[in-house]
Amino acid sequence: MAQHTVYILLTRSGTWFSRLIHLATADDFTHASIGLEGPAGPFYSFARKNPATALPAGLVEERAGRGFFRRHPSIPCALYALEVDTATYAALERKVKGMYERREEYHYNLLGALSCFFRLPIERRGHYFCSEFVAEVLVESGAAQLGRDPCLTRPMDLCRLTNLRPVHRGLVGELAGNVA
Repeated sequence: MAQHTVYILLTRSGTWFSRLIHLATADDFTHASIGLEGPAGPFYSFARKNPATALPAGLVEERAGRGFFRRHPSIPCALYALEVDTATYAALERKVKGMYERREEYHYNLLGALSCFFRLPIERRGHYFCSEFVAEVLVESGAAQLGRDPCLTRPMDLCRLTNLRPVHRGLVGELAGNVA
């Protein structure tokens, strides 16, 4: 059976929001993205649309060496690989790319991100925070089981998934050319 690799990228930037999350949770990583095409990207997530400003935020495409990551190549990161079968990969790709094509319909779920810290599930249609989005597409495609609602999933919860293989731990600026 053919296997495909899906990548989960966890990062912790120096933005005020990331620092606040880190202060509240003590988690090593405060942001999650999902990639379908390898370590050089693109990765998809809910984050700032403009590298220079926190708002507006929504569904974005992130790449090592571009945008926010280009401005901040020293952001610590961990990259993980998850092997999935062809049908699961196709479902995941349809979901992620379909949402990205309609990205203007989706918004950042700030209220959900805050409620996640308190373990209070708040689902808002068309609204996601980074790890909620990654968790939902993994679960809906059949790529992973979380044991919790995606709206209660923090970035660090994703690195505990079964069958996840560590690929890289270092700086986000190293991803584009240094990870095979």
